[in-house]
Amino acid sequence: MIMLLFYPKNEKLFMVCFSFAEGPLAWALIIWRCSLVFSSVDKIVSVLIHLLPGIVFFTIRWWDPETFAAMHPEGKAARTSWPYVGDKSYLWTWLFVVPLVAYTLWQLLYFLIVNVLRRQRLLQDPEVMTSYRELSKKAQKANNVWWRLSGLLGDQKRPFMYILLQAGFTVATLAITVPIFLSYEMHFTFQILKLSATIWNGGSFLLEVMPRQVVLKEKKKLEMQPIPELQAQLVLDHPDNNTPVQQNS
Repeated sequence: MIMLLFYPKNEKLFMVCFSFAEGPLAWALIIWRCSLVFSSVDKIVSVLIHLLPGIVFFTIRWWDPETFAAMHPEGKAARTSWPYVGDKSYLWTWLFVVPLVAYTLWQLLYFLIVNVLRRQRLLQDPEVMTSYRELSKKAQKANNVWWRLSGLLGDQKRPFMYILLQAGFTVATLAITVPIFLSYEMHFTFQILKLSATIWNGGSFLLEVMPRQVVLKEKKKLEMQPIPELQAQLVLDHPDNNTPVQQNS
Protein backbone atom coordinates (compact mmCIF):
# COMPACT_ATOMS: atom_id res chain seq x y z
CA MET A 1 0.00 0.00 0.00
CA ILE A 2 2.89 2.39 0.82
CA MET A 3 4.47 1.67 -2.56
CA LEU A 4 1.21 2.24 -4.42
CA LEU A 5 0.38 5.51 -2.63
CA PHE A 6 3.76 7.17 -2.14
CA TYR A 7 6.31 5.47 -4.41
CA PRO A 8 4.41 4.28 -7.50
CA LYS A 9 7.36 4.99 -9.81
CA ASN A 10 10.02 3.31 -7.67
CA GLU A 11 11.03 0.41 -9.88
CA LYS A 12 13.06 -1.48 -7.28
CA LEU A 13 10.40 -1.23 -4.59
CA PHE A 14 7.83 -2.35 -7.14
CA MET A 15 9.79 -5.51 -7.88
CA VAL A 16 10.26 -6.32 -4.18
CA CYS A 17 6.52 -5.93 -3.53
CA PHE A 18 5.74 -7.89 -6.70
CA SER A 19 7.88 -10.75 -5.42
CA PHE A 20 6.09 -10.88 -2.08
CA ALA A 21 2.63 -10.65 -3.67
CA GLU A 22 3.23 -13.34 -6.30
CA GLY A 23 5.63 -15.39 -4.19
CA PRO A 24 4.89 -16.83 -0.72
CA LEU A 25 1.62 -14.93 -0.32
CA ALA A 26 0.12 -16.17 -3.58
CA TRP A 27 1.39 -19.76 -3.40
CA ALA A 28 -0.12 -20.16 0.07
CA LEU A 29 -3.50 -20.26 -1.70
CA ILE A 30 -2.48 -23.49 -3.41
CA ILE A 31 -0.16 -25.12 -0.87
CA TRP A 32 -2.44 -24.55 2.12
CA ARG A 33 -5.64 -25.15 0.13
CA CYS A 34 -7.43 -21.87 0.84
CA SER A 35 -11.12 -22.29 0.00
CA LEU A 36 -13.52 -19.80 -1.56
CA VAL A 37 -16.62 -20.49 0.55
CA PHE A 38 -19.14 -17.65 0.50
CA SER A 39 -20.87 -18.84 3.68
CA SER A 40 -17.67 -18.31 5.69
CA VAL A 41 -16.40 -14.77 6.27
CA ASP A 42 -13.06 -16.06 7.56
CA LYS A 43 -12.43 -18.10 4.42
CA ILE A 44 -13.43 -15.24 2.11
CA VAL A 45 -11.13 -12.81 3.92
CA SER A 46 -8.26 -15.32 3.81
CA VAL A 47 -8.67 -15.84 0.06
CA LEU A 48 -8.87 -12.10 -0.66
CA ILE A 49 -5.77 -11.35 1.44
CA HIS A 50 -3.74 -13.86 -0.57
CA LEU A 51 -5.34 -13.28 -3.99
CA LEU A 52 -5.90 -9.53 -4.43
CA PRO A 53 -2.27 -8.28 -4.10
CA GLY A 54 -1.20 -10.49 -7.00
CA ILE A 55 -4.07 -9.26 -9.17
CA VAL A 56 -3.12 -5.65 -8.41
CA PHE A 57 0.51 -6.21 -9.42
CA PHE A 58 -0.53 -8.19 -12.49
CA THR A 59 -2.61 -5.20 -13.60
CA ILE A 60 0.18 -2.72 -12.94
CA ARG A 61 2.85 -4.91 -14.52
CA TRP A 62 1.06 -5.48 -17.82
CA TRP A 63 -1.86 -3.03 -18.17
CA ASP A 64 -0.93 0.16 -16.39
CA PRO A 65 -0.82 2.94 -19.07
CA GLU A 66 2.68 4.08 -18.10
CA THR A 67 4.28 0.65 -17.99
CA PHE A 68 2.30 -0.41 -21.05
CA ALA A 69 3.70 2.56 -22.96
CA ALA A 70 7.19 1.63 -21.80
CA MET A 71 6.77 -1.88 -23.20
CA HIS A 72 5.29 -0.61 -26.47
CA PRO A 73 7.03 2.72 -27.22
CA GLU A 74 5.70 4.67 -30.16
CA GLY A 75 7.89 4.68 -33.23
CA LYS A 76 9.64 1.41 -32.37
CA ALA A 77 8.73 -1.87 -34.00
CA ALA A 78 10.60 -4.06 -31.54
CA ARG A 79 9.16 -4.54 -28.09
CA THR A 80 11.41 -3.30 -25.30
CA SER A 81 11.54 -4.77 -21.85
CA TRP A 82 10.29 -3.14 -18.68
CA PRO A 83 12.05 -2.43 -16.46
CA TYR A 84 14.99 -1.48 -18.64
CA VAL A 85 17.63 -4.05 -17.75
CA GLY A 86 20.80 -5.12 -19.50
CA ASP A 87 21.06 -8.52 -17.84
CA LYS A 88 19.10 -10.84 -15.55
CA SER A 89 21.26 -10.18 -12.47
CA TYR A 90 19.32 -6.96 -11.83
CA LEU A 91 16.03 -8.87 -11.84
CA TRP A 92 17.34 -11.65 -9.61
CA THR A 93 18.67 -9.08 -7.15
CA TRP A 94 15.38 -7.23 -6.68
CA LEU A 95 12.94 -10.06 -7.29
CA PHE A 96 14.77 -12.76 -5.32
CA VAL A 97 17.78 -11.74 -3.21
CA VAL A 98 16.44 -8.56 -1.60
CA PRO A 99 12.97 -10.04 -0.86
CA LEU A 100 14.60 -13.19 0.55
CA VAL A 101 16.80 -11.13 2.90
CA ALA A 102 13.81 -9.04 4.01
CA TYR A 103 11.66 -12.15 4.52
CA THR A 104 14.44 -13.85 6.52
CA LEU A 105 14.84 -10.83 8.81
CA TRP A 106 11.08 -10.72 9.38
CA GLN A 107 10.97 -14.44 10.22
CA LEU A 108 13.88 -14.08 12.66
CA LEU A 109 12.13 -11.17 14.37
CA TYR A 110 8.89 -13.16 14.53
CA PHE A 111 10.73 -16.17 16.00
CA LEU A 112 12.41 -13.95 18.61
CA ILE A 113 9.13 -12.40 19.73
CA VAL A 114 6.98 -15.54 19.67
CA ASN A 115 9.38 -18.29 20.74
CA VAL A 116 11.73 -16.36 23.05
CA LEU A 117 10.13 -13.23 24.49
CA ARG A 118 6.59 -14.64 24.64
CA ARG A 119 7.45 -18.30 25.16
CA GLN A 120 6.02 -18.59 28.69
CA ARG A 121 2.79 -16.94 27.62
CA LEU A 122 2.36 -19.48 24.83
CA LEU A 123 3.16 -22.42 27.11
CA GLN A 124 0.58 -21.26 29.63
CA ASP A 125 -2.18 -20.81 27.06
CA PRO A 126 -2.29 -23.42 24.27
CA GLU A 127 -5.33 -21.63 22.79
CA VAL A 128 -3.18 -18.69 21.62
CA MET A 129 -2.71 -19.14 17.88
CA THR A 130 0.66 -18.68 16.20
CA SER A 131 1.45 -19.36 12.55
CA TYR A 132 3.05 -22.68 13.51
CA ARG A 133 0.12 -23.77 15.68
CA GLU A 134 -2.45 -22.77 13.07
CA LEU A 135 -0.69 -24.43 10.12
CA SER A 136 0.30 -27.57 12.04
CA LYS A 137 -3.25 -27.94 13.36
CA LYS A 138 -4.62 -27.66 9.82
CA ALA A 139 -2.01 -30.11 8.46
CA GLN A 140 -2.65 -32.63 11.25
CA LYS A 141 -6.40 -32.48 10.72
CA ALA A 142 -5.97 -33.12 7.00
CA ASN A 143 -3.13 -35.62 7.60
CA ASN A 144 -1.52 -34.28 4.44
CA VAL A 145 2.00 -34.53 3.07
CA TRP A 146 3.17 -31.49 5.08
CA TRP A 147 2.17 -33.13 8.35
CA ARG A 148 4.01 -36.32 7.41
CA LEU A 149 7.12 -34.43 6.30
CA SER A 150 7.22 -32.37 9.49
CA GLY A 151 7.18 -35.62 11.49
CA LEU A 152 10.15 -37.27 9.77
CA LEU A 153 12.40 -36.52 12.76
CA GLY A 154 9.73 -37.19 15.38
CA ASP A 155 7.09 -35.05 17.09
CA GLN A 156 9.66 -33.20 19.19
CA LYS A 157 11.39 -31.92 16.04
CA ARG A 158 8.25 -30.72 14.28
CA PRO A 159 8.93 -26.99 14.93
CA PHE A 160 12.44 -27.39 13.47
CA MET A 161 11.08 -29.24 10.44
CA TYR A 162 8.45 -26.53 10.06
CA ILE A 163 11.24 -23.93 9.85
CA LEU A 164 13.04 -25.96 7.17
CA LEU A 165 9.86 -26.48 5.15
CA GLN A 166 8.98 -22.80 5.44
CA ALA A 167 12.48 -21.84 4.27
CA GLY A 168 12.28 -24.17 1.27
CA PHE A 169 8.80 -22.90 0.41
CA THR A 170 9.98 -19.28 0.57
CA VAL A 171 13.08 -19.82 -1.58
CA ALA A 172 11.13 -21.78 -4.22
CA THR A 173 8.21 -19.37 -4.49
CA LEU A 174 10.42 -16.28 -4.61
CA ALA A 175 12.54 -17.84 -7.37
CA ILE A 176 9.45 -18.54 -9.48
CA THR A 177 8.54 -14.83 -9.48
CA VAL A 178 11.42 -14.07 -11.87
CA PRO A 179 10.05 -16.01 -14.89
CA ILE A 180 6.53 -14.90 -13.93
CA PHE A 181 7.68 -11.26 -14.02
CA LEU A 182 9.16 -11.72 -17.51
CA SER A 183 6.26 -13.58 -19.16
CA TYR A 184 2.75 -12.23 -19.64
CA GLU A 185 1.46 -15.68 -20.61
CA MET A 186 2.95 -17.30 -17.53
CA HIS A 187 1.69 -14.53 -15.26
CA PHE A 188 -1.82 -14.71 -16.70
CA THR A 189 -1.86 -18.50 -16.34
CA PHE A 190 -0.80 -18.13 -12.71
CA GLN A 191 -3.78 -15.85 -12.02
CA ILE A 192 -6.13 -18.49 -13.47
CA LEU A 193 -4.40 -21.22 -11.46
CA LYS A 194 -4.80 -19.35 -8.17
CA LEU A 195 -8.46 -18.56 -8.72
CA SER A 196 -9.24 -22.08 -9.96
CA ALA A 197 -7.54 -23.62 -6.92
CA THR A 198 -9.61 -21.58 -4.47
CA ILE A 199 -12.86 -22.41 -6.30
CA TRP A 200 -11.97 -26.12 -6.44
CA ASN A 201 -11.04 -26.17 -2.75
CA GLY A 202 -14.26 -24.34 -1.91
CA GLY A 203 -16.33 -26.88 -3.83
CA SER A 204 -14.51 -29.76 -2.15
CA PHE A 205 -15.18 -28.19 1.24
CA LEU A 206 -18.91 -27.83 0.57
CA LEU A 207 -19.33 -31.30 -0.94
CA GLU A 208 -16.95 -33.34 1.21
CA VAL A 209 -15.86 -31.61 4.40
CA MET A 210 -19.08 -29.86 5.43
CA PRO A 211 -21.30 -33.00 5.19
CA ARG A 212 -18.82 -34.89 7.39
CA GLN A 213 -18.89 -32.05 9.91
CA VAL A 214 -22.70 -32.15 10.01
CA VAL A 215 -22.71 -35.93 10.54
CA LEU A 216 -20.15 -35.70 13.34
CA LYS A 217 -22.08 -32.87 14.98
CA GLU A 218 -25.31 -34.88 14.96
CA LYS A 219 -23.48 -37.95 16.23
CA LYS A 220 -22.03 -36.03 19.16
CA LYS A 221 -25.45 -34.54 19.90
CA LEU A 222 -26.96 -38.02 20.12
CA GLU A 223 -24.13 -39.27 22.32
CA MET A 224 -24.70 -36.42 24.77
CA GLN A 225 -28.46 -37.06 25.10
CA PRO A 226 -29.73 -38.98 28.17
CA ILE A 227 -30.76 -42.59 27.47
CA PRO A 228 -34.56 -42.07 27.95
CA GLU A 229 -34.56 -39.07 25.60
CA LEU A 230 -32.50 -41.01 23.09
CA GLN A 231 -34.94 -43.94 23.18
CA ALA A 232 -37.87 -41.57 22.76
CA GLN A 233 -36.13 -39.95 19.80
CA LEU A 234 -35.57 -43.37 18.21
CA VAL A 235 -39.26 -44.20 18.69
CA LEU A 236 -40.27 -40.98 16.96
CA ASP A 237 -37.81 -41.54 14.13
CA HIS A 238 -38.77 -45.21 13.57
CA PRO A 239 -42.35 -45.75 14.79
CA ASP A 240 -42.88 -48.90 12.68
CA ASN A 241 -40.07 -50.75 14.43
CA ASN A 242 -41.79 -50.35 17.80
CA THR A 243 -45.22 -51.79 16.89
CA PRO A 244 -46.00 -54.79 19.13
CA VAL A 245 -45.87 -58.12 17.33
CA GLN A 246 -49.07 -60.17 17.62
CA GLN A 247 -48.53 -63.82 18.39
CA ASN A 248 -50.72 -66.47 16.77
CA SER A 249 -52.88 -68.41 19.22
